[in-house]
Amino acid sequence: MIATEKERAKDMSTRNVIVLGSINVDYVAPVERLPGPGETIKTDRYDALPGGKGANQALAAARNGAATAMVGAVGSDGLNAVALSELQRAGTNLDGVKVHHGASGLAMIAVDAAGENQIIVVSGANAAVQATDLPDLNGHTILVTQNEITWTETAQAHARARGQGAMVIHNAAPAHRLSASELGNIDVLVVNEHELALAAANDSLSEGGKAEHLLAQGVGAVILTLGAKGARLFQALTPTVQVDAVQTKVVDTTGAGDAFVGACVAALAAGLALPDAVAQANAYAARVCGVLGAQTPPAEP
Repeated sequence: MIATEKERAKDMSTRNVIVLGSINVDYVAPVERLPGPGETIKTDRYDALPGGKGANQALAAARNGAATAMVGAVGSDGLNAVALSELQRAGTNLDGVKVHHGASGLAMIAVDAAGENQIIVVSGANAAVQATDLPDLNGHTILVTQNEITWTETAQAHARARGQGAMVIHNAAPAHRLSASELGNIDVLVVNEHELALAAANDSLSEGGKAEHLLAQGVGAVILTLGAKGARLFQALTPTVQVDAVQTKVVDTTGAGDAFVGACVAALAAGLALPDAVAQANAYAARVCGVLGAQTPPAEP
């Protein structure tokens, strides 16, 4: 059967998504308030839920319709079933997930009554993930990364993706300082206010000045996530785009940033323009804040 021009255009605009990053099990404990330094807070339950920034972003991309593959690692401690359960349910390609002897990645999360959290992350098997674990990349691939695996491996993955014509979307979380050479391999950098300051390495600049500094060093676009204040998109020689947040009842903010990244990537993979992708990502992240856990399916809009 001969494809129509519309079908061919769709094929050209659709990209595959490969996420290189962390896979965790999240131990989530709801508390009335977050503890202060040296303080013990009691609660009556906890949940063991799948998480990890890489896995969260891959899941969000898959749930938003992108053909998604996860590249990462889990441990031999028997937590695989929990760690990979939602990715498997969403049809994510897990051929790139290796099993390493020892502990899986873990996150211990306290969530207060307002949905704010405190998180301790144990790297476990995530420390064994390497850039060489990636399959071949090409111009129809979007590579998505974060800062929960070894940075040198992530930087090598960016350089490889750039050399093979893939788009690179990097979420600089947890916050990490980046050199000019590293920034030049990133097409879209997603940051919050703290991450923006560290990436720009200049606290004296305004928010817009920091973004412009990063653009001048080779980043294609900067997306600044602002929680309840929405998000801002910065691109060279283009007016700043403000995308307002979608109002929602907040239950748990854990994974909201990852949901934003995954939904944004899925929209870009489907051929949407970056401002439209940011708006779609904002709406999806708001839905994720309405449920407990980073990978719990959100309510339908």
